[in-house]
Amino acid sequence: MSIFNNKKSSPELGFGNKNYNKNVRFINQDGRINVKRTGLGRLGNLDIYHWFITISLPKLILVIILGYTVMNFLFAGTYYLIGCENFGGLEMQTEMTKFMSLFFFSAQTLTTVGYGHVYPTGIAASSVSAIESLTGLLGFALATGILYGRFSRPKADLLYSKNALMAPYMGITGLMFRITNKMQYELIECEASVTISYNDPETKKREFDQLKLEISKINFLTLSWTIVHPIDDESPIKGWTLKDMEDRDMEMIILMKAINDTFSQTVYSRYSYKADEMIEKAKFKPLKQEATRNGRIVISVGDIHEYDAVQEV
Repeated sequence: MSIFNNKKSSPELGFGNKNYNKNVRFINQDGRINVKRTGLGRLGNLDIYHWFITISLPKLILVIILGYTVMNFLFAGTYYLIGCENFGGLEMQTEMTKFMSLFFFSAQTLTTVGYGHVYPTGIAASSVSAIESLTGLLGFALATGILYGRFSRPKADLLYSKNALMAPYMGITGLMFRITNKMQYELIECEASVTISYNDPETKKREFDQLKLEISKINFLTLSWTIVHPIDDESPIKGWTLKDMEDRDMEMIILMKAINDTFSQTVYSRYSYKADEMIEKAKFKPLKQEATRNGRIVISVGDIHEYDAVQEV
């Protein structure tokens, strides 16, 4: 009897059961679902707000700076085409000096600073500057809203161990990984759900099996939490090796749920491990902890990835 035929009813995670010819990853290590939806055209599949909320902060800052610069160049070019004689206080020297003066006038108008050194005198120039000031008000309102949405969104900043281990556990083997809270706020009522996805060589379909955990819920994630699946007789991966997991393109999909005590809201975190991110015959090193003179416990979360090799599993 095949060791891969030990399955219960598969949970439906929403990824279907297609057996892909190539290796796939359903969840990236940054928690994003690794699915791209197409078929509606560029505009139909465009979600600008989600893109602004989810891109990295350096990319967001770069987009804002580029957008600000391009907008000022466009309006400065418009003013230049209208004619420099329609602006008072403009230094009539080289063409480059005129354009740069109009560029900085555009920046002052867009931000509604308005120093007054250069000012429009004609109807056309005044109309364009009025449009630009309105554009600036709306643009900065949108940028403020995006920044507020990013920083005010409750989230669970969990740090996952880089590897999942197959380590000795109560006389058998356990598949385990470790998490901790990176931030200073507290996460309470933490729950873990772990599912494996793999291609079944017999049914030629992708199967999903829920893994039974040693402990699936804790009250406080104050230090670290090693989440363990005992590989016993009821485990769907009993007898599996890393080679078996690689051959069947196995992925361990993790969903964490907790309450962020700062916002008093439920937050979620997703992560996954592929077979090449799992290590046999290893166990995690204990995290370094010490108590200060005032009784506060200090934990070094950077050690969460450390492990030692063991002789037998």
